[in-house]
Amino acid sequence: MIARRRGLPRVNELIRRRIAAQPHGWLGQLAVAAACVALATLARYGIAIWMPRGIAFVTFYPVLLVAGVVGGFRASLLCLLGGMLAGSTFLVEARTQWPPVSTGWTAMVAFLISGGLIIWATELMTRALKALDEVRGEQQVLVMELQHRVKNTLAIVQALAAQTFREPDTDPALRATFTERLIALGGAHNLLSDSGWREVTLSGLVAKAIQPFQPAEAERIRVRGEDLMLRAELIVDLALCLHELCANATKHGALSNAAGQVDIHWRRIDDGQVELSWTEAGGPPVKPPTRQGFGSRLLEQGLSRRARAVASTEFRPEGVRWTTRFAAE
Repeated sequence: MIARRRGLPRVNELIRRRIAAQPHGWLGQLAVAAACVALATLARYGIAIWMPRGIAFVTFYPVLLVAGVVGGFRASLLCLLGGMLAGSTFLVEARTQWPPVSTGWTAMVAFLISGGLIIWATELMTRALKALDEVRGEQQVLVMELQHRVKNTLAIVQALAAQTFREPDTDPALRATFTERLIALGGAHNLLSDSGWREVTLSGLVAKAIQPFQPAEAERIRVRGEDLMLRAELIVDLALCLHELCANATKHGALSNAAGQVDIHWRRIDDGQVELSWTEAGGPPVKPPTRQGFGSRLLEQGLSRRARAVASTEFRPEGVRWTTRFAAE
């Protein structure tokens, strides 16, 4: 599915680039039209070698589309007129008299009508793509403004937290935990901003979340799963859950020693659901927590509001296992 989404926009992007590079003056548009007519005429002479009584304007139809995309509306009109004059030389009747009569006139009128329809459709497509580019430009400005405001808001929250946690009886570990969660939230928003607040790949989100916790000397966190897209509304919640798991593993679990490992795996299951699992092994023996804190509630309910998700946490002696199922798309 992701391959389809990546392959299809390539043609659209190429067409948009050619439309954006269209010449604005008559001279450039005339040059595009002349080149298209010359190319079509040469191709028609080549066809006439083995098909002298073929369709007179057969090679001039596609160049109308090319002229409209590369040169614009006026270039396509010039190409239509030039193609009518050049293509009429291949009419059988044109060899004896000009203007051609009978079926020659019919072919010329058919070319003008069908060519006009091609030009009209090309112009509609060109205007639609230009309007789309303008809308995307406006969206990009809005996204940048939103990103700026989110960063400012997070900075204000961080400053307020710093002032609040300055009290002498405040636990430094509590302040560090809050700051780390705030940084994880900012990283999730940065990932969304980079994608234009649209879909993000699950592999990209996981890589961003585990990067601060992946030891440099060895790959202790193994990631497995097909590349699939996530809806934008899932990104922040899932990023916070992954951060919480990484932080807990670093402090108490598999990443707190030199031998532990973490396996992150996801797969598609029935009804369009995705199952994501976090499995620790090789760390200190695990004991179930005596109380339920913010992290436990986050892992249990973090995605349920957004994606009809279910989650479960197993505190097995060999390592923590967290599993969630959610609708990715």
